[in-house]
Amino acid sequence: MLQTPELNSFNTRLRACRSFLLTPASRPDLFSVAGRASGDALILDLESTVAPVDKQRAREAALAFLRQPIDTDFVRILRINSPRSAEGLRDLLALHEGGSCPDAIIIPKCRSADEVRMVADILDRSQSTIGIIPMVELARAVFVANLMAEAHRRVCGLFLGGGDLAADLGAEGSWENLLFARSQAVAAAATTGIAAIDAPYFKRDNEGLHRDAVASRRLGMTGKAALHSEQLAAIDAVFTPPPDAVANARSVIAASTAAGTDLPVLNGHVVEPAMIREAMRVLTITDRLRSSSGAPAC
Repeated sequence: MLQTPELNSFNTRLRACRSFLLTPASRPDLFSVAGRASGDALILDLESTVAPVDKQRAREAALAFLRQPIDTDFVRILRINSPRSAEGLRDLLALHEGGSCPDAIIIPKCRSADEVRMVADILDRSQSTIGIIPMVELARAVFVANLMAEAHRRVCGLFLGGGDLAADLGAEGSWENLLFARSQAVAAAATTGIAAIDAPYFKRDNEGLHRDAVASRRLGMTGKAALHSEQLAAIDAVFTPPPDAVANARSVIAASTAAGTDLPVLNGHVVEPAMIREAMRVLTITDRLRSSSGAPAC
């Protein structure tokens, strides 16, 4: 069974992931390149970017890659096929039997909390520590996002699927047209303190990507997916906390630590649990960047 300390630790790591590079699992030649990219997480995709005839080959390649050791600070995620499909069930069976262990799996086109619990039950039986990230990419999922977030302790994030959601709604896929769904996903993720991952930006337009990412970060998204490695630097820059946010986060944690069992107070205001959670996200990003640059701790 998944232990609570492990889950809490990974929840903090995932909330500190700024960018997620989506890579087709049918292209193993790209795995090592993607792993060396500047992003914080890699999503190996078995679903929409893999043709039906390539599913088995992609599954074998992804699981072989996931069996290899890697830097513990780099997050590896596997997007399986829908567990309502035969291919999705094969993906889960392969995870159960193959000894491969991604940090988390993404459930595409997730419809309900029951679907999350069904997947969690399979993972429980495999004694794995794999987290679950349901996708919010169906109109019906927008209205049950909070239930999916609360469905099981393995749920560590929600991932907004922009393209499929826009198609399901019959809407254009602009940021503003999906604002309600984004807000629902952010609020649902906040109910349990998990990551809120934004949909990728589909155009090769740096200015548009920057506007999209800034709007999502201001709304409360903790990270954003990318379709191309060239997009990672721009996303990382937007989701990297500025110096004043880092200073405030240190003050929040210091006040919380000093309070002990008492109610923490900072500058005359009570430090709420949500403030502590956000401070932990900010400092986790900061510490990881310092560690990767080799700068001394301060």
